Amino acid sequence: MEKGFYAFGTMNYIRIDSVMPAKAQKLLLQNMQKKCEELDDLLSAFKSESDIGKINANAGKAKVAVDAVTFRLLKYAISYAETSNGAFDPTIRPAVELWKIGKKEERIPEKRECQEIKKLVNYKEIRLDAANQSVFLEQPGQALDLGGIAKGYAGDVIRNELIDNDVTSGIMNFGGTILTIGKKTDGTDWKIGIQNPLQERGAFIGSVILNQDALVTSGVNERFFVKNGIRYHHLIDPYTCEPACTGVLSVTAAGDCAMGLDAITTALFILGAERGIRFARDR
Repeated sequence: MEKGFYAFGTMNYIRIDSVMPAKAQKLLLQNMQKKCEELDDLLSAFKSESDIGKINANAGKAKVAVDAVTFRLLKYAISYAETSNGAFDPTIRPAVELWKIGKKEERIPEKRECQEIKKLVNYKEIRLDAANQSVFLEQPGQALDLGGIAKGYAGDVIRNELIDNDVTSGIMNFGGTILTIGKKTDGTDWKIGIQNPLQERGAFIGSVILNQDALVTSGVNERFFVKNGIRYHHLIDPYTCEPACTGVLSVTAAGDCAMGLDAITTALFILGAERGIRFARDR
């Protein structure tokens, strides 16, 4: 049985095979959708009433008390930022908004605009208060965006919930973040194609075998526009506040934690091949 729904700014699909009755499977999938929507309401940078929306609105003004999930994800995000020396940075949102890639207002900012916005991109200026479970951004205009790990976190949560409910075979696609449970019903492993970043969807450059694993790809094909023969993509380099230009078109990573893979593939893309390989070997 399969269910599709919108959350985290993308379409998400969950497919399960189970010995439980069809009615029970349907209810389980409905509950998984509800859980994802609740996480989106908590973590979305696009919703003013989300924890992230409230933190951003109060940047430079006041601490914001947040849900335990939000606080935990921010701790993870800061950890990934520290490990990658800022290649993954959850305060990247002002730069994303500057370029507006994927929106009707997409534009190429002037260099001076990127340099100005760079002053707001600094994960070291996120202040976490564990005693009060609150978050504070030091500068007015700063903004968080957990889009880089929220889908992966949700995928990890949903996969664990499905396993706890005796689902022995399944696959989830959360906007390109893939997670699997067990093997396919015919006993074979899941074979996941890796998108060619320069061709239309469905054109693969290779495939990966998964069995109770996750697979995440970050590439130039997800959101972009082309002007004067140059592709401007959505993976913004925190060091320059411009689309990363390191010669890398796509990065794919597999492992058991989709949230970690989301952050790592972003960092690897920003770092480029040489620095990225060193970073991966040190992980």
